[in-house]
Parts: sequence; C-alpha cells; structure tokens
Amino acid sequence: MKPRSLVLPVLLLLALRPALPAATWRLGAEPRAFTLDNGMTVILQQDASAPITVVQLLVRGGDNDDPPGCGGLAYLTARLGLEITEQAGLQQLMDFGSSFSLSVMGDYSLVTIRSLSRHLDATLDVLAGMMSEPLISDLRVGALKDLMRHLQKMEADDPDALMVKTLAATYFGANGYGAARYGDEASLESIGRKEIQSFFRNHYVAGNMVAVVISDLDWETVKPLIARRLGRFIAGERLPSLPLPPRRPPQAGLVVKRQTAQTLVSFSVLLPKLNADNFLLAALLESWLGKGIGSRLWPLRSRGSLAYGLHAELQPNRDAMLLNVYLKTEARRSSEAQAELERLLAAIGRDGCDAVGLESAKAYAKADFWRENEGRERRAATMAFLEGAGLSWRLAGEFAERLEKITLEQFNAFLRAWLAPERWVSLQIGPPVEPANLSNK
Repeated sequence: MKPRSLVLPVLLLLALRPALPAATWRLGAEPRAFTLDNGMTVILQQDASAPITVVQLLVRGGDNDDPPGCGGLAYLTARLGLEITEQAGLQQLMDFGSSFSLSVMGDYSLVTIRSLSRHLDATLDVLAGMMSEPLISDLRVGALKDLMRHLQKMEADDPDALMVKTLAATYFGANGYGAARYGDEASLESIGRKEIQSFFRNHYVAGNMVAVVISDLDWETVKPLIARRLGRFIAGERLPSLPLPPRRPPQAGLVVKRQTAQTLVSFSVLLPKLNADNFLLAALLESWLGKGIGSRLWPLRSRGSLAYGLHAELQPNRDAMLLNVYLKTEARRSSEAQAELERLLAAIGRDGCDAVGLESAKAYAKADFWRENEGRERRAATMAFLEGAGLSWRLAGEFAERLEKITLEQFNAFLRAWLAPERWVSLQIGPPVEPANLSNK
C-alpha cells in the first residue's frame, strides 16, 4: 500500500476517536448547580450517609472589603444578620436541633447552617429571614461592639491568632487584608448604622452570594425548597474585586513580646495571586514543607526537642496568597530555633525538590485533602470558597487529578520564583530576647 493511501483510514480513526475525558469528580456524588431567579448560585450535592443537611452560605465580603478606617465592618455586618430578633425563632431552632456559625476571612464571610433534613425548610425560614432583613438597631450594634472588644482581647492572648493578625498588618497595612477583623477602638467608634446599612446593601445581594447544600434529600425535594427560602435575598450583581491598597515593604525581624513559657517562631512569604494553577502549586508546597512525617520541616523535631508544633499554613487570599511556616519552642531556645528554620528555608529555595519528594508531597496532599473534606460541613465550605473565589466548585472534585499533573519542573520553577531567601519575613512572639541573637545564622 502506498503511503498516501493511509490518509483516509487515519482520518477516519481520528474522527471516530472519543474526545479526551474531562477531569473525573472524586469527592462524593457529583454535585449539580443552578442559579436562582434572584441571581444566587446554588450547588447541590446528595449525601445519603445521614439524614442531615448542611448549607454553606458565602458572601463575597470580608476583611479586604472594609472601607479605610472601618476595620471590623464585614464581621459586624455578618454577625448582625445572625442576631435572632424573636425568642420564638430561637426556641424553634433549639427544638429542631439546628445550629449556625460564622467565619469571616480576607475575601468573604461564610455562614454555616446545620439541620436535620426533616427540619431544613423551617430552619431556613428562620435564618434566611434574619439574614435577608437584619434588624440594625443602636442597641444591637452596641452589644456586638462589646463582643468584638472581647474578641480583640482573646486574639491578642492567642499566639497563633496574633501571628496571623500581625503578619496581615505587616504585609498589607491597616486596610485590605491587614484590616483588623474585630476592629480597634477607633474603627468601632467610626462604624454606625449608616456604614452597616451601606455594606449590607452592597454585599448581601443574591448575585454576590454562593450557597452550597449537601443533603440526603433528593434533587426534586431540595431544589424548590432552597429556591423558596434563599430566593428571599434581594437580587443584585456580583461586586467587582477591590484593588489591594499599595503594599509597603515588610519590616524584617519582627518581635512581639509576650510573657509566655514558649516562643512562636515564624517565617512568611507572599505567593502569587489566586488562580487554579497557583492554588494547586501552593497547596502542594504547603504539604511538602510542613505536613506529614516526610515533610521538609519534620527533621527539626528530632534535633534535641528543639521544636514542636511545626506547621506550614497557606492563606489563599484572592489577590495575594500568603504562606506561613512556623514552630513553637522553649523560650530559651528561640534564637537557635529561628536560625535552624532560616537555614532550612534557604536550602529549600536553593536546592528545590527532587522526584521522590514531589511524589511524597502529592500523595500526602491528596490524602489530606480527602480526609479534611470527608465531612459534609468542610466539603461544602471548600466548594463555597472555590466558587466564591472564582476558581469553580468543580476544582474540589478534580483536585487530586489536577494535582497529579504538576511536573517536577513546574514545581521547582514555582519554588525558585517565590521562595528566594530574601523574600521571607521572620516573626517571634514570646518573652524578650537579646536583639543580637535574632540575626544568629
């Protein structure tokens, strides 16, 4: 057969060959998504393991959306929406065994609603009514400001929370991601009903919100129920992302003095803006550095009990992800621990990762992701975050497959670009130490 006579059969084979399969969903049953008439995005996943429903309601409005001088406004507004105005409503939720909680982060506020499925309709009736039409009175605002002052004190007494707050302020100043989540005395004084009402009108509209529902109820039952209850939110468009305020160069060698028996030693570094590829690379980096026995931080545990509580923690802010690597040590060994951690991070930036390390990090990252998202509450929160951040809820189910496709060359290029030694910023929280010891190499 002449070569050109092969052309037709080859073309036929190409035409008949099935398209490459899309990434496979691997996190429970594959969800279904739809949009309510008011513009709210809803993702539904069926989970028949228990007669329980979890709703994660995400509002795109967090610390970064607080106006200058109004730190704490996002938290205060979200918290007001969860103030039960009638005793009968509170008693009803208690009788049902329903509960709710609030988390406010850099880019969003997340309300978690838990209910027995047979009480879901009545539970959402109470909570959606509260959140869609909050009672903003001077009395309620004043009581919540007192609560926030208490939360400020708790934050200052918790080294881990104080670390997060200090680093945010170091990198971003007093606004944007650096805004104090619970405000300060000046910002709380400047926030009144007018500011709260304006924030609510702009952010608590359906197009600026995402709901993720995981329930044992079937699609035909839960979809009209969700449409009826969450359809009460006012229609409105998704708000554009606010640009970050100009960032100042972070101060090196930060020290926060606290009279504690142990010292927290931290090194942090800014990573790129959030997108799907960068999120996967950063999640892999987090595991490679600080999760599991094979992580790069693990050897510090074996050096004469030098360090414990070793962690690598990613803050996936939309406009600037932040990686924080930290440990706890005895106060008298804080300088030694900081020097060892600094040497380890310098070697990581210089030497990169090998093939064995990459495969180990992938295996742990996938196992950790599945373990963390096994429960419906965390799984729904993950999908809400991904959809709210513009990455798509589908990334949750495709996480493992897409992580596996990261090559050694890609990962090492990411390390070289973002983990240069001069980019790390150190922080110590603990008893005073001699200034000369902080630069001990």
